[in-house]
Amino acid sequence: MLSTSARLLRLVSLLAVRPAWTCGEPAERMEVTERTVRRDVARLRELGHAVDSDPGPWGGYRLRPGTRTPPLIPDDEEALAVAVGLREAASGALGGDQAALSALLKLRQVLPKRLGDRLGDLDAAFVQTPRAGEPQVAAGMLLELAAACRRAERARMAYRVWGGRASVRDVDPYRLVHTGRRWYFVALDVERGEWRTFRADRIERLRPTGRAVEFTDPPPDPALLVSRRARPGRTRCWPPSACRCPWSRRCG
Repeated sequence: MLSTSARLLRLVSLLAVRPAWTCGEPAERMEVTERTVRRDVARLRELGHAVDSDPGPWGGYRLRPGTRTPPLIPDDEEALAVAVGLREAASGALGGDQAALSALLKLRQVLPKRLGDRLGDLDAAFVQTPRAGEPQVAAGMLLELAAACRRAERARMAYRVWGGRASVRDVDPYRLVHTGRRWYFVALDVERGEWRTFRADRIERLRPTGRAVEFTDPPPDPALLVSRRARPGRTRCWPPSACRCPWSRRCG
């Protein structure tokens, strides 16, 4: 049974998504009696919400046009539906949209633990058919990388370099960049003291170390850094003058 305050918020959110409701419809949605709905409508009016009503057996309730409502409060199933849709957009099914990833990260931070666990079960069960020639990144990994950038906290990264060789390095996460085909992770390679771009599909693990970092000279435009310097098979350095790469042609 919902508390009175939670029930009022749920009722006003229902009134906001349809032009009108009969008394029985919100009662059924919230699993309460019609008498409770009538009392809750009276409470909403006392709180200043303009709820109009039509008398009679076919009458109902509606919010007056222009009425301000509280922020969207989805129920469990609605929240999961939104999260699943954003997950698919972020993972590339709809082009790997950066805005979808950002929205998914924010949503997962505020979901109750029970919903976070259910979404984790869905992540584990979903299998997406890769598009030909396009590397795939798990949505969970994208969320980890985005959260690391948001926290500004040093992390230990397990990464597969060109040729499949495994490497482990400490990095200071900065930004995620999507080029339309691939995701790139822009971070400071602590040991080398250089800004690098890493293909997200080659990152196997990322573990925070608990050490906060402050950036003194980050790349001014991470997307431009990736578009100019990220090439298949190699990471790129920033600034180019600091490059110590072993290739015959340096990053600069």
